[in-house]
Amino acid sequence: MKILVVGAGAVGAVYGWHLHRAGHEVHFFVKAKFADTVSAGFTLHWLGHRATQRQDWNGVRVVTDTAAVARERWDQVWLTMSSDALRGELAAQLLAAVGTATLVCLQPDLEDADYVRGRVGAPEQVVQGLITLISYQSPLPGMDGPDGIAYYLPPLARTPFSGSLQRVADVVEALKAGGMSASAVANVATVAAGPTALMQPLIAALEVNQWRLATLPASDALRMGLAAAREALAVAQRTTGARTGRFRPLLRPWIWRLLLPLAVRLLPLPLERYLHYHFSKVGAQTRLMLATYIRLGRQHGQDTQALQNLRKAMPAL
Repeated sequence: MKILVVGAGAVGAVYGWHLHRAGHEVHFFVKAKFADTVSAGFTLHWLGHRATQRQDWNGVRVVTDTAAVARERWDQVWLTMSSDALRGELAAQLLAAVGTATLVCLQPDLEDADYVRGRVGAPEQVVQGLITLISYQSPLPGMDGPDGIAYYLPPLARTPFSGSLQRVADVVEALKAGGMSASAVANVATVAAGPTALMQPLIAALEVNQWRLATLPASDALRMGLAAAREALAVAQRTTGARTGRFRPLLRPWIWRLLLPLAVRLLPLPLERYLHYHFSKVGAQTRLMLATYIRLGRQHGQDTQALQNLRKAMPAL
C-alpha cells in the first residue's frame, strides 16, 4: 500500500516505522523546513524491560505541500498530529487533498473523529484508533539516553481500531505485519472514552502540580483533578454511551499513592520526565479537551464546575 503519515514527530515516526517494516511505501507529510531532517531518516530505540533495541530507517520519503498530496493516490493517510493541530488550516487543506484514502484518526478528543468525517468525501473513509504506545525524542531534557526516538509498546495493549470493516482490517493487518499489536473493535469511541476522561484531568492536575509525581498523591492538585475526572467520565458516558463506572474506583486519592510509585518502577523509561516533556508539548490539546468536556457537559445539563476549576488553575501557555 501507499501510505502517507501526517506528522513526523515521535508518534508518527513509530507508526510509520512499523508500516514500513510491513513492506508498505510510507511517506511523511511535513513542513518544508523539516524536509531535509526527516528525509535523512530516523534512529529509533525500542525500549524493553531488559534491553533496548536500535532500529535504523534511512531514506525516508517526504511530501511538503498539499498540491503534491492531491496528485498522488493514497491507500491510507495516518493523522498523528495533536487535536488542536487537526483543526488548523493546513490540516483542512490536507483533508481536502487525500481523495478516497482511508483516514486513520488517532487524536484523543471526543469530537476529533467526527470532525474528520465531516471534512472528507465519505464518512466511511475514517478509521478511528487509540494510541497505546509511549514515544518521545531521546534523550529527554536533563537525562542520559540514546539519540533518536525512544518508544515503548505495553505488552498487553493492542492498538484498537473501528470503522468500515475492510478498511479496519487493512489497517490492523498493516500494523501487525510490521510487528505492532493491533485489533478491530466495535467502536473505539466507547473503548477510549473512559481511560481518556480519567487521564486528561490527571495530566492537567500534574501540570498544576508543576509536573512533580512524588508529591502529586497528597496534593490539592490531585483532588482537583479527580473531581474533574469524575465529571469528565460522566460527560464521556453521556456523549458516547460508554460504560465508565469501572473507572470510579480510581477516583480515590489513596489509589494513586500505590499506582504512581508502581508505574515509576515498572516502566522502562523516566516517567516524570516523559510526562513533563510530552504533555508540555501538547498543552494546547489538553486545554482543548477540557474545554470539550465542559462544553458538552453544559449541553447535557451536567455539572462541570470541577472541570472549570481545574482549567482555571492551569498556567497560561
